[in-house]
Amino acid sequence: MSWKKSKFASSLMSLFGESAPDLSPESRIKEIRQAMLDSLAGLGESHHLARVWARVLYAPDIQALWYLRTEIMILLAGLLGESAAKTRLLTITDMFSGLLPSAQKSRPNRLRK
Repeated sequence: MSWKKSKFASSLMSLFGESAPDLSPESRIKEIRQAMLDSLAGLGESHHLARVWARVLYAPDIQALWYLRTEIMILLAGLLGESAAKTRLLTITDMFSGLLPSAQKSRPNRLRK
């Protein structure tokens, strides 16, 4: 009986709510890739920037994009400072939720209080 109520309630709520966004892994990977490229936009020209840009653009899967966050952080920290780089990368990191195995997720930072 409770299953029927919850199904009815969720169906009713979906009528009044917004339509569900496209959450397919492929579209989320495209969004993450674009967010990474956007974070690198307007930083000037350098060999290192061009290399990271190409690696993000041609990353074959979500794991490759996950590990490219480190290179983006290093590049942004060198050009903008660590605080600004962390701020830009935080939104990108949040976009990975639900796409990675739990062993690959970031652990809570003890230094953040």
